[in-house]
Parts: sequence; structure tokens; C-alpha cells
Amino acid sequence: MPTRYVLVTVNIPEEQHDVATAILTTYPMLGIEVGMDSLTVCFDQSDWDPAYEQQILEDLAAASVSATMGLVGTEEDQNWNAEWEASIDPVIVNDRIAIVPEWRESEFDVPLKLVITPKMSFGTGHHATTRMMCRLMEHRVQAGDTWVDVGTGTGVLAILAVKLGARHVLAFDNNEWSVLNSEENILKNSCEGAIDLRQDELGSIELPHCDGLAANLYRHLVIPYSADFVNAVKPGGWIIVSGILKYDADDVIAPFLALGCSLDERIDESEWCAIAFRTPTAPSAS
Repeated sequence: MPTRYVLVTVNIPEEQHDVATAILTTYPMLGIEVGMDSLTVCFDQSDWDPAYEQQILEDLAAASVSATMGLVGTEEDQNWNAEWEASIDPVIVNDRIAIVPEWRESEFDVPLKLVITPKMSFGTGHHATTRMMCRLMEHRVQAGDTWVDVGTGTGVLAILAVKLGARHVLAFDNNEWSVLNSEENILKNSCEGAIDLRQDELGSIELPHCDGLAANLYRHLVIPYSADFVNAVKPGGWIIVSGILKYDADDVIAPFLALGCSLDERIDESEWCAIAFRTPTAPSAS
């Protein structure tokens, strides 16, 4: 019997497609087709839960994305994955860092080559936030460091931390699809001995004491957990955040400054920004 797919069309203004795509990639879907003021998401029927219709709208609304549900239907099997793979190009972050799909690994020779088999988990490098996180981590991760990668997606930032010299990284995500994808990518990059990968929620996991923390999330997650991030990172350590629209940067920066952090660097790309904070030299009282 042929495999069937569920196709879900969500009506979203074009200017909000980037934010919406980042949110939709947290679901166990196979691909996204971009339309005029719409995104059509493809799920394997076995992965589809009818409750996703309402959940998707709630997640988008929480990120201030204006969305309504359009058509929900099914389609017979096509070679979706082969077509999607053919469309994925390597991402050259800078002259040292490249994020490359495994089927094009042999084409690149750079000091920090991150080999990723993207299965629609967030963190392929094609989104500006992932590239900016890589650039901010490049000169802040030191040999022997311990780091935490919050919302790891494909595992790319955890893998980068290890390749930059970190001896241990806790990487976690609340999405099973992302964790399975991260596990594959960690093995491909021979980083399994240094990365502790878990499926867990930010609100329930105990963040370990660490030298640095990377959180490529959203404004509505970064702000409420700012104190938890500061308390987890050693005095004088690093907190690097993205998933932040540049218009929201001041709102994200404020709680970290209030907790005694210093703003070390901010970079912008398109509508997005990434921010590196240094934690206070004395532990926060929060």
C-alpha cells in the first residue's frame, strides 16, 4: 500500500515566513512548500496528529505570527526526500566554518566542517540565526570548556562547540524528531563521546554549571529563562542567544543586563539578531 502524506496549508503573511518556518520545523514534518502568503507543510501520515492543527496555530500566535489554518488533505507517495535533498546547498559560515550535507562532504576542506544530515530539524545553517550563533561561538568556546546547547535542533551548535575544543556539551531538545536527527549528526562528526544528548523540556531540565550556553530559541523562551541561564554559567562565562527578531533585541537584552551581565557583541542579519553576553564576575543573587 503506498505511503500517504498529510499536507497542511497555513495562511501566513510573507514577511513572517522566516519566524513561522523556524516554529514549524519543531514538528515531525518532511518539508515545507512556500506559497504566496502561505506555507504548506508535509507530514508522513504516521507522524500526523490532528491535534497539531490547533497546536500549530497556538505556537505561531505565541511568537506573534498572524496565521489561520487553510486546507488539510492527503497525497500519495512521492520522492519528497530526494527532491528536498537535491535543494539543500552547503552553508559557508565563514572561511573556517562550513555546514555541509553528508552527500556533499567530499567537496569541502575547511578547518571546521560540520557534516549534517538535515531532516527538517531547525539548525541546517540556512537560517540566519544558526549562522550568527556559529560566528559568535567561534572565538568564545575554549579548549576544555563545558557548554550547554538549549534546543539543539540538528545538533549543529553542540558539534561546533566540540570541534572548537569543548570537552563536554549537554545538548537537549523537546522534540523527538530533532533528538533522533541530532544523534545521527553527532555520530557522523565523531562527537558522541563529548556530547550528552537528551530529550527534555527547558522548564524541567536542571541546567549544569558550565562555561558557556547557546540558546537559539525565541524571544518568548529566552526572556523567562534569562535568570536560569545566568545562574548556570560560571562567572565571566558566555551566554549566546538568537532566534531573536532585531526589533525585539532591547526586550531580550534588558533582563540579562539587570542580572549583571555585560553585552559583549550583537550581530544582525536580515530581520534577525544574535547576542553574546558575558556573565557577571560574581554569581547572580537571583
